[in-house]
Amino acid sequence: MVKFVADMMLGKLARWLRIIGYDTAYDQSSSLRDLVALSNRTGSVFLTRRKCMPEEIGAASLFNVESEIFEDQFRSVVNHFHLDTQHHLFTRCLLCNVVVMSVQKQLIGGKVPQKSFDGFEEFFECPVCHSVYWGGVHRTNTIKKLNGILHSTFC
Repeated sequence: MVKFVADMMLGKLARWLRIIGYDTAYDQSSSLRDLVALSNRTGSVFLTRRKCMPEEIGAASLFNVESEIFEDQFRSVVNHFHLDTQHHLFTRCLLCNVVVMSVQKQLIGGKVPQKSFDGFEEFFECPVCHSVYWGGVHRTNTIKKLNGILHSTFC
């Protein structure tokens, strides 16, 4: 599965690539040099909006994201790399980019709103930052937005 490193101008794109399950490193506090080095070290595609890269900083694999509009950026990356947008949804932590793990319900008591704790049986937790995820209405809304982005043809 393809991996990505997104430069500091592509935070929203990085988040949505994580939503569909793709390993996407993003750290807006890292320098361009460090991000490209990470991309080269991990065999990741470096995503950028930069028109030209400094000669001394060479990405082994680079994809230039041309549009300023997020939806166009996302569609461009999905189409260019033939990304699967359905089978790995919600498998990564949106904050840490780490694969989330299924967690027993009784272990997350107090970490989620009581209404969510009472209303759901399946929960997932990030092993690094301990963010907890579940299938609430936000998940349904995200899927609707994803489908809208992928199937729209606006300019």
